[in-house]
Amino acid sequence: MGLIENSEIKEIYTRLEEGMIDFIDPGLTAYDNTDVKSCMNLISNYLSKIEKVNSKDEAMQIVEKTVLALNDLNEKCEYELIETNQREDIAEIIIIAGYLKGFNGRDEDITEDWREW
Repeated sequence: MGLIENSEIKEIYTRLEEGMIDFIDPGLTAYDNTDVKSCMNLISNYLSKIEKVNSKDEAMQIVEKTVLALNDLNEKCEYELIETNQREDIAEIIIIAGYLKGFNGRDEDITEDWREW
């Protein structure tokens, strides 16, 4: 079973996507469905890539690249795309995936070195 199919990750992933979409207020929010899709694609790509690596160094490079891309996307969206709930969900997905692969502890925030959201 792939990480994207993990029940805990899947539940958080769905909640994250729905939360971002529900907050969209056309003309008032600085992001739209395309930005949500971009965010979810970054997370899906992270899960796909992290699943294939076997070294912590490689994994942390993927975490860094993903977090930096999310920073850029959130900046483009005037820092509205990733609010508190989304930040917690995204970090949790990244942390759980790393934990399941044995790269970090369950409570170890491996995003904080690069995260601006």
